[in-house]
Amino acid sequence: MSIRKYIIKKIVISVLVLLGVSLLTFIMGRLAPGDPIDTVLGGINSPSEAEIAAARKYLGLDEPLPVQYLKWLWHILKGDFGVSYQSGQQVSRELAVRLPQTMFLTLGSIIVMLIVAFPLGIASALNYNGPLDYLIRFVNVLIISVPSFCIGILLVLLLGVKYRLLPTMGSGSIRHLIMPSLAIGLGSGAGLSRLIRSQILKHMEAEHVAAARVFGVKASTLLKNHVLKNAIAPIITNIGLIIGAMLGGSAIIETLFSWPGAGSYVVSAIYSRDYPVIQAYALIMACIYIVINVFIELSYCITMPSLFMPGGTDEN
Repeated sequence: MSIRKYIIKKIVISVLVLLGVSLLTFIMGRLAPGDPIDTVLGGINSPSEAEIAAARKYLGLDEPLPVQYLKWLWHILKGDFGVSYQSGQQVSRELAVRLPQTMFLTLGSIIVMLIVAFPLGIASALNYNGPLDYLIRFVNVLIISVPSFCIGILLVLLLGVKYRLLPTMGSGSIRHLIMPSLAIGLGSGAGLSRLIRSQILKHMEAEHVAAARVFGVKASTLLKNHVLKNAIAPIITNIGLIIGAMLGGSAIIETLFSWPGAGSYVVSAIYSRDYPVIQAYALIMACIYIVINVFIELSYCITMPSLFMPGGTDEN
C-alpha cells in the first residue's frame, strides 16, 4: 500500500471513528439515570419548577437531543469543550491540567511493564518446559488473575502502611509514582511476557533459525537477529493496545491513590452526570487511541517494510 493511500485511508477512518464515539457517548450519557440539574442546583433546597426550567435552559438541556448534539459538535470543531457543571470551569482547562498527570502515570506503568515483560518472556522461552519456565508461567497467571486495584491495595498495605517506604496517595515526586505504576504495570507486564514467550517459541521453530543453529550461530545472536527481529511486530501491536488501555483504564488506580489525573476526574463527572466532561474525555481518549494505532502501523515500515512496497499486502 502506498503512503498516500495509507494516509487518506487513516484520515477517513479516524473521522468516522471520532464521529461514532461522539454520538455513542452523547446518547449513552443522556440515557443514563440521573439528572445534571441536581448537580447545578445542589446548593438549593427544594428548587422550584421555575428554577429547574431556568437551569435547563441555561445548560441547553431543554432543546431536542439532535439539536444538543449538533451544537456540541459545532463547539468541539471550534475547540470549545464546554463548561463543567461541577466546577463551572472550562473543561479544556481542567483536562489540560489533569491529562499530563495521567500520561505521567502511564509512562511509569509502561516502564514497569517492559521491565517485567521482556526479561520474563525471554527467560521463559529459553528455558522451555524447564523449572524456570514453569515458575514464570505460574507467576504470570497469578498476577494476571489479580485485578490491578487489588494489587494496589496490597502495595499500599505492604509498602505504605507496614514498612512506610512509599507515600500512599497524592503526587509530586517519583516516590508517589512508584506504587500506582506497579499496580498498573505488573499485570500488563505479565500478560505481555506470555505473548513474548509464545512469539519467541514460534519463531525459534522456523527453518532459517534451525539452519543458523546448525551452522553454529551464537544463541544471543540467533535470538537478536533471527528470532526477536521477526517476532517484534505482534509484540509492538500488543504494546500499543496496552498503552491505550492504560490511558483509558487508569481511573480506578488514580482514585485509589488520589492521583490527580483525568481518570479520577471523569469518575467524579460520571457520578454527577457532568456531560461536557464525560464527552470531552471520551473524545480525547479516542483521539489518543487513533494516534497510538497510527504509530503502531507506521512502525511496520521498519519491522515489515514489505507492506508499504508496491504489491505489498496490508494485513491490518
